[in-house]
Amino acid sequence: MNKKSVSYYGPFFWLAIVSFSVPIVVAAKAFREVQLTTKPTPHPDASGVDHALWDYLLKTHVENGLVDYDGIARDHLFRTYLRQLSESDPGKLTTSADQLALLCNAYNAFVINGVITHEIRDSVMKYKVEGAEFFDLKEHILHGETLSLNQIEHELIRKRFREPRIHVALVCAAKSCPAIRSEAYAGTRLAKQLEDQSIQFANQPKYVTYDATSDTLKLSPLLDWYGSDWDQVGGYLPWLAARVQDDAIKQAILRASRNETSVAFLDYDWSLNSQAAAGSLAPKPASKKGQFGSGSIPNE
Repeated sequence: MNKKSVSYYGPFFWLAIVSFSVPIVVAAKAFREVQLTTKPTPHPDASGVDHALWDYLLKTHVENGLVDYDGIARDHLFRTYLRQLSESDPGKLTTSADQLALLCNAYNAFVINGVITHEIRDSVMKYKVEGAEFFDLKEHILHGETLSLNQIEHELIRKRFREPRIHVALVCAAKSCPAIRSEAYAGTRLAKQLEDQSIQFANQPKYVTYDATSDTLKLSPLLDWYGSDWDQVGGYLPWLAARVQDDAIKQAILRASRNETSVAFLDYDWSLNSQAAAGSLAPKPASKKGQFGSGSIPNE
């Protein structure tokens, strides 16, 4: 009788324990997720900007590199963050890393604001105002100055910081752009964040792939358009080879650096990197000669 009771009640006992535990685990996980996206109270740094606001917005409204533009538009903290950028003084930041992090965050926020303001649903490349294209519109206020995205990228970022990895950090609202990071850039972690972005970029087929049949290395046009920015680190091919994990692709990159393998550049998909458009079957905008992942012709 004792043996029967043990064998009979044993499975039910453990089933009850599991049934009781699962809701607790699920609830704990849900609580942690809520904590991650709890709206912060603004605490600006020396420049007058609190990037915790931008961090919250990205964690809440970005998934797999796709942006919930409608969600950000409805969030009042986005307006607070833009106002802080407009009144900011980057010169009060004491390190170049803090200053570059601010500018990268500002650029990405301004791109998203441009998409929202102009109600763009398909591609930023189709939008013009009185002949001025999206990246040339002077409508973004930083430190009290009204600037275009091209001015921020080429004049404030590229000319000063000489950091090629900004090209995997600045996001132009297109699907072929590097995926927007689901967290704000921070000066104290910027080097690690840029390196992680670089590794992610180097190991995604949409940016770097190899066609063994034709012995052709196929790369993102960003590497062609901004190729000279990588000269200071020995060129983009060695830069990629140091980060690519697939051995066949790595060997193809090394052969290409010796001119033993052909290099071709992939078409650029300018479709909006929107969560709402993720399942759309709309045709992709054609690649446009002389256009770049986050602006116009460099050094023009």
